[in-house]
Parts: sequence; C-alpha cells; structure tokens
Amino acid sequence: TSDVKFQVSIAQRVTKSTLPFKTYLFLTYTQKCFWNVFEESLPMHDINFNPGIGLSKLLIVKGKLVGMATLLVEHESNGKSDLDSRSWNRISLGANVYITPQVMVHGKCWIPIIDGENNKDILDYKGIYETGLQFLSKNKRWGFAVIATKRKGWNLKFNYTAEINYRMFKDENQYLFLQFYNGYGENLLDYKQHHTRLRAGIVIKPKFFSNY
Repeated sequence: TSDVKFQVSIAQRVTKSTLPFKTYLFLTYTQKCFWNVFEESLPMHDINFNPGIGLSKLLIVKGKLVGMATLLVEHESNGKSDLDSRSWNRISLGANVYITPQVMVHGKCWIPIIDGENNKDILDYKGIYETGLQFLSKNKRWGFAVIATKRKGWNLKFNYTAEINYRMFKDENQYLFLQFYNGYGENLLDYKQHHTRLRAGIVIKPKFFSNY
C-alpha cells in the first residue's frame, strides 16, 4: 500500500508594475506525482496538474508587511482519459497572515466549476475550504505545519495534513521532513478512497512558502 510522492510548486510574478488597487498578476503551478515503486515495472499511479493565474495584494499595516491576499483561477486534472479522467476548476480567495515573525496562518475558500464527468461529487471529498497554521522556530531550523480541509456537508469531516521539517544547514533552504496525511482526495484518481499516509523525505523551499 506504500508509494512515493513528489511535488513541485512554483509562484511567479508576471509584471514588474503594480495593477489597480496595488495588486500584481502572478502564475502558479503545482504538479504532484504518486509513484508505485513497490509494484512490478514501477508505474506512475497518478499525476495531477494544477496551473493557476491570479491577482495578489500585499497586506501592509502601519508600514509593516503582515501578509498577502490572493484571488486565483485554478484548473486541476490528471491528464488521463475515459473512466480514469478527473478534472475540475475553481475560483479561490485566500490569504496568508503573519501573527508573529514565527507564526503564519492561512485560509482559502473556493467557488467550484466542475467539468469532469467522472468526478461530479468531488467536493464531498476534496472539500470546500481549508485553513492552516505554520510555525518556525526562533533559530529558523525547525518548522511545523498543519492543514485542515473541510469536506462538503454540515458535519465535522476534514482532511488533515501535518508536517515537521528540519533545516539541514543554517544558510541553506533544504529541509528533512516528516509528513502525515489522513483523509480523501490526496490524488485525483483515488479521490473517493480514504488514505492514511506517513511520509519522510526532503523538501527545498523558502521560509514560510505556502501554495495555499
């Protein structure tokens, strides 16, 4: 039942000049791969593609940066055909807010536009909004994060991700991490299947990077 997951996430500002309301245009892209390394021929079980384009605005209070708000149009699909095809779109509004230099909270909600014939009920599993917390130790070597994604319905059903990471070198951005996932929708192909995963690996990222 084990696999290997690898993910690439980027966010790139498109223009140097600011747009109305002091916003700027940016592109995002996330690709997640789930690799069944313990099966014969080592097949890629699912690959999820998640491009987006949106507007972002820095949140500044009394001359101090306290976070960022984003309005984003996203597409997500797995590039498969026939019965294995999964895809949906969403217009999302999110924000990252720094409570202290070591603590950041983030939230995101979305309006779905579901075009995939095989995943009309995807919100029951992938959710309708998410919220999270990130903590960085004072020496900037340890990081802790938790994300809760609310599944559709008047209930207390969530998908959870929790992570601990350790910065290997003081002046580098490479981290060892331990990640726990519990819930549905970690990949699109099996979005209706409940998964509990404990993964260990390496991540390369800036401090407090968030693609949520």
